[in-house]
Amino acid sequence: MVVIADAIDSRLANAPFNVRAAGVGKLVEPGLALTRAMYKGLWVGGRATLTPTQYHFHPNDMNRSMHEGPIDFVIPLADITDVTTRWGLVTSLVVVRAGGYEFKIRCYGARKFADRVRAAVAAARGESSDSRA
Repeated sequence: MVVIADAIDSRLANAPFNVRAAGVGKLVEPGLALTRAMYKGLWVGGRATLTPTQYHFHPNDMNRSMHEGPIDFVIPLADITDVTTRWGLVTSLVVVRAGGYEFKIRCYGARKFADRVRAAVAAARGESSDSRA
């Protein structure tokens, strides 16, 4: 588990990554392939953390051991161009755009977390807290 000392906010979250599950049998792989196709990846459980300079996602230990490939991201706040939310059935999504990519997480309190990301991006750029990313 990654501990980040200067966290502004931190949430248990899931993020989609286009990775393979490690060590799954031939019976399970077709179902996982369908899930990957439908969701453009597998949802990985972990923690999303916001600091004064970066936005992070790191998987929990179980998910790190169960997936092959990169399943972390660290984005400098200065690189974030947009922060939005999308409705979800149980939990909503926070969508962060940076470097031409979308980084999604699903968490409880998504709107509040997105607001905090926007405010941190504005602060990192020296803008007022009313500015949107």
